[in-house]
Amino acid sequence: MHRDQAAKEEKHRPALECVINRRQDQELQKRTVATRFRAAMIVGVALFVTALAPTGPRAAFTAAPARAAVRLGFLDSLFKKETVDEIIGDVANPCDLSTAELAALKEASVSDEAPGRLYPNLADAPSYADRFTIREDAPKSLFNDGYPPLPMTYFVMLRSERALPVPDELWPAIRDRWPVLAERSDEELIKAMEPIKAVYVDSRRLGS
Repeated sequence: MHRDQAAKEEKHRPALECVINRRQDQELQKRTVATRFRAAMIVGVALFVTALAPTGPRAAFTAAPARAAVRLGFLDSLFKKETVDEIIGDVANPCDLSTAELAALKEASVSDEAPGRLYPNLADAPSYADRFTIREDAPKSLFNDGYPPLPMTYFVMLRSERALPVPDELWPAIRDRWPVLAERSDEELIKAMEPIKAVYVDSRRLGS
């Protein structure tokens, strides 16, 4: 009987060894893949840091600070907010505005400030709740026609996608906000704004 049992074990031993060997091969393959992945990650990080490291004659002067912190200046350029001149560019100046006046009117045309808010610039609001406080004396024309009516920004009123007329009450608000335009009449501002508005501006470019 013992001989029969021994014979059976001897008969199944090759199959058992085959299973064990296969499992060992699988484990080895997994470890190899993991090792290669970690090695690739290390190499990738090394190449990334090397690409950011200073080169050329200035390297000797900047190498030490570079070791302390990775230079990520190129990322700043990806998220850098565009200037008004970059967004609008050169435009006609039918009213012979000064450089400062034209710059102010361009800025107004893309401003996300709302003259109907108590704090037109949301960054100036002392608390989150104050962002929603409106000016009680603000003209109704500075608010949209929704319910409840919400204060509109200079950008929305000057560049209405529905081609709505600019509220007459907006021009005094613009002169108050940009004093350099204080001596300009409504008619002059309206005329000077036309070529500025003719340049299409996607609101997503404002970075607000």
